[in-house]
Amino acid sequence: MVEPRPEGLFGGGQQETSEIFIPFKTAFKLRQYLWIGVLAESQSAEVSEDARAEITFFLRRTRNIKPGEPDTFEVQSLKNILDIFNKIAVIVTMVAGGIVGISLLVGGVGIMNIMLVSVSERTREIGLRKAVGAKKTAILTQFLIESVVLCFVGGLVGVGLGQLLTMAIANIPKVELDMAYIPWWAVAISFGFAGSVGIFFGMFPAIKAARLDPIEALRHE
Repeated sequence: MVEPRPEGLFGGGQQETSEIFIPFKTAFKLRQYLWIGVLAESQSAEVSEDARAEITFFLRRTRNIKPGEPDTFEVQSLKNILDIFNKIAVIVTMVAGGIVGISLLVGGVGIMNIMLVSVSERTREIGLRKAVGAKKTAILTQFLIESVVLCFVGGLVGVGLGQLLTMAIANIPKVELDMAYIPWWAVAISFGFAGSVGIFFGMFPAIKAARLDPIEALRHE
């Protein structure tokens, strides 16, 4: 008999159509099961470890397991599972943070090189602007804005690709995603990092452009 799947703690994100419920004796006759699980609920989270110890004692006594012999079963509490998930989350966060840091460094160095090339190619333009009265702050601001705009464009492309990838994953069969979009706070953080990278790595080329001597700049070939 096929029954609706009950709501519980360990849904696992699986499709409801991939499971059926059959009598216990039928499962033994089929002999195709891998394991049998029983879900027990403690009165509160504070006594979950005590409940786990009581269940372990009860199962050992029921199975006639002598002292010193290993358990022929496994008892897990939600706290243990959450601890494992938290450890995995910390490792994933650290790895992701390292990848993001390296990506920002590589991208920032690339922006700085692009701006240095831009300053070199526009040396005569900078000299002409300074000769007609442009101040150092104006030159500095101009190149900083250009650097930040480049980073914002890169951030916009990254957010767009991330959104497309999220939507593509959401359309894969047997993958459940309730929210196939990038939250606004993630977009804000992305553009904030992009602007910071643009200012930090664009500062050196901007200062170099602002300090150019107008006479030497006009002589530049």
